[in-house]
Amino acid sequence: MQICVLLAGVLDPKWPLPQNDWLHDPALLDGIARKLSPFDEAALEVALRLRESLPQATLAVWMPDGPGTLGLMRAVAAHKPEHVGLLTVPDAVRWDPAACAREVAAGLRAAGAGTLWLTGREFGDLDDGTFCAWLAREAGATLVTMAEELRVQADGTLRALRTRSQVSEHIRVPPACVVTLTNARSNRLRHPLMKNVMLAKKLAIDIVAYASSSTARIAPTQFVASTGAQRERRAPLGAAAGLEAQLDAVVELLENACPT
Repeated sequence: MQICVLLAGVLDPKWPLPQNDWLHDPALLDGIARKLSPFDEAALEVALRLRESLPQATLAVWMPDGPGTLGLMRAVAAHKPEHVGLLTVPDAVRWDPAACAREVAAGLRAAGAGTLWLTGREFGDLDDGTFCAWLAREAGATLVTMAEELRVQADGTLRALRTRSQVSEHIRVPPACVVTLTNARSNRLRHPLMKNVMLAKKLAIDIVAYASSSTARIAPTQFVASTGAQRERRAPLGAAAGLEAQLDAVVELLENACPT
């Protein structure tokens, strides 16, 4: 079995953002401290344990490329997965979970990443909670969410454990499946050995480049420009406007803010 873990870094809240214009300075942007979210740490720990339970299993860790990801991936590589790599994902689609999932799924297929994909329940700082569902759809795989652990049964089948209130569920995981992990006390990420940390600093990390076919539903710059123009053209709603007019204004605002 090939286990694939898909991770995305988040900004480290322990370190302040640079004071300069880091959005337009690649050097400053690359130097911002990043870390794995608790959910991604849980996904990596569960994958490591699953590999230990399956002697023939291999572990591959993938992450979308971008500023700061190379250093973060080296920290992940210290846990000794069989393979680590970066996926080229265009900046224009990262904010759109559907388009981003298409790009990531295409990259994982190009990399031959198997059919069992593990990830945190939230995918980086830009996720609105729907990326994993879109990823399962693009992969044509089953989706199991909010798992806390993966266990290998005596008959060789794989079960995902998750807790809902006072009820524990054991869900059979099919061969083609996207499993999202949530953090729990039982799946805190282990600390790597120092010798592995030093070796990871010199490790060659693959970058998978492939033809991009996804486009975001609307570019962020175009969206900002269009909404700004609408605000300039539209006269402010008077305080004496009726309830129906106010509701229409709210609906129009929501439609502009959520083009889906």
